[in-house]
Amino acid sequence: MKKQLILRTLVFCLCLFMLFSAASPLAFAQEEESPPSMEEVSAAYLYHLERGTAVAQKNADTPVGAGSTVKIMAGLLLCEELSSRLETRIEITEELMAEVPLSPGFSLKIAVGDVFTAEQLLYTALCGSYNDAYYLLAAYTFGSVDAMLQKMNQRARDLETEHTFYRDVTGIQSGSQTTACELARIATEAYENKLYMKLCDTDAYMLKSKNISRTVYNRNALISTQGGTVTKYYDKNCYGMSAGSTPTDGNCVVTAAKHETETYLCITLGGNETEAYEYGYVVVKRLIDWVFDTYSYVEVISADKDVWRIPVTVSELVSEIPLRTHESFSAYIPKGTDVEKEITYSIRLESETLEAPVEKDTFVGYVAIVYQGKTLKTLPLYTTEEAERSSFIGTIKLMQELLGNRASLAGILFFCAALTAWIVTEVTLSRKRRRRWDKYFSDKMT
Repeated sequence: MKKQLILRTLVFCLCLFMLFSAASPLAFAQEEESPPSMEEVSAAYLYHLERGTAVAQKNADTPVGAGSTVKIMAGLLLCEELSSRLETRIEITEELMAEVPLSPGFSLKIAVGDVFTAEQLLYTALCGSYNDAYYLLAAYTFGSVDAMLQKMNQRARDLETEHTFYRDVTGIQSGSQTTACELARIATEAYENKLYMKLCDTDAYMLKSKNISRTVYNRNALISTQGGTVTKYYDKNCYGMSAGSTPTDGNCVVTAAKHETETYLCITLGGNETEAYEYGYVVVKRLIDWVFDTYSYVEVISADKDVWRIPVTVSELVSEIPLRTHESFSAYIPKGTDVEKEITYSIRLESETLEAPVEKDTFVGYVAIVYQGKTLKTLPLYTTEEAERSSFIGTIKLMQELLGNRASLAGILFFCAALTAWIVTEVTLSRKRRRRWDKYFSDKMT
């Protein structure tokens, strides 16, 4: 008994060892492909613009403080309103200055009596992220800061955001709220505005006015070189958007990043209070580096390879014709994807068969390329060969069709019956006429 128990124990341990040995490489492989850690921020979202899908996320639907990301909505509305009057001169009056809070946070300290163009103030706001520029532009453009705030909240509702609302136009005041997923929707809207992206992607802008002459540097460390010196988080693949830190909402970073021809929106909200200005950038860089290393273009369909074969009828030499696309297609998917196993093709043909004659390059339908349940591309399919028609097979097919069709068969039977009746009638009448002639000549002879 003891020997059997020991033997069974050894066999069990050996099985466990083999199981974990076999499973370990798979576990490591999956871990390498999974998104990196995002523990330093409250929420994060990595969104692929072209495909419209989230690639990585953390607490994406959890409401959090909007912080400095409020400026994305504010900047978008200002760009839309002022794009046609960038050269308009704006004099800073006491009425406008009254709209600026006593403690505006990061400020250029614009004073009464100074004069700017609308474009200069927009650069000061969207490139330099100066809060007093936002307040002054809000008051000038919409009549008051409160009026612009109402416009911002209305636009958020128009974009069907459920948890996003704003308490001020810069984020310096606490109470504004959003989610990483809803912020991606707002940032996508801003990304499509060319003026907005031009302003927020500017590294430095020389501001000259009546009382101010200085270089305004972009506060987004991902795109700023601060007078030629590359910052610690500078990334040549990143484009504009917004970055900043507030005491209550921590460090918030939003940027667009391009890889090959693909665009990502990367969002981090609520960077940890310790080194708050750093952690949002840390996670953004980590996510961008990961997605660039993980994804690439992989050819999933080739114009030189058959995709499908379609049966051909009424031809002596050809029973099937291969189908191909006229163009190859490469999908932007994780490197190492097993194309044969993970990519599927959905074929939609205009007809299940082709009847000869068939010419080469005849359009027959479409192929949809599907990855993880999502259609990546739909391409037309064409024949790669021609097929000549057989007159003999064609005649047989025609007869089969006629005999197989009840209406046609009834017509043929009716025609045959009518023809038979006509022949019988003609023969009968012919015999009667002959008998009459025979009788007539017989009477003459007698």
